[in-house]
Amino acid sequence: MADLISVRNLVDQDFGTPLREFKGTLDGYNPEERQFGTFVVLNFKDIEVIESVEPYEFPTAIISIKHSNKKRSGWGILSDSLAQFLASDEDIKDAIGKEWHLKMKVGHIYGQDRNTKEDMVGNPWQCIGIDGAGAAGGAGSLPTGKARAIELLIGKTRAEFNKVAYADPIIRKDPELQRSITNKSFIAAILLSGEMVEDENGVFSVPA
Repeated sequence: MADLISVRNLVDQDFGTPLREFKGTLDGYNPEERQFGTFVVLNFKDIEVIESVEPYEFPTAIISIKHSNKKRSGWGILSDSLAQFLASDEDIKDAIGKEWHLKMKVGHIYGQDRNTKEDMVGNPWQCIGIDGAGAAGGAGSLPTGKARAIELLIGKTRAEFNKVAYADPIIRKDPELQRSITNKSFIAAILLSGEMVEDENGVFSVPA
């Protein structure tokens, strides 16, 4: 037993990778049983590094996330962010062969511990974009109206967003979404959900 104790080869349990934001094609995924439950291992290829805390020159990346059916979990956050880019009859299997844009939400607060009342902080991954690639194309290659609106909102002010949103062909096919943009409930809901933040200059971005 003593041989199992070491101060060497420690694993960064909070991050597991120096990557903080990247694009990559999902090459496949598989469940993996570990000491603390089932993890989903996502394998990406053709990596384009956008942000990394240290040099990352590998063409592939592996992201492991503990599986859960709770929306406020790391898997729940990734699932909700991915689902908005898929058709209603599609699932993660239909995203194989497509290029994902992933960003780590460093310091995300899941809620409070029931006993200690302290914030439960983690670093979940969020899908902020997906493009069709390879054989998995199809209807899911086109983002939903909401996903397209979120994509257009990044880096813009309200006025700039409204100008491009009303002209976008995907959003124009969704009358309900157009009404929510007009009455400002769309942006209000996005801010409330934490999917986007608005800075002091009125510019929107995805939370870090």
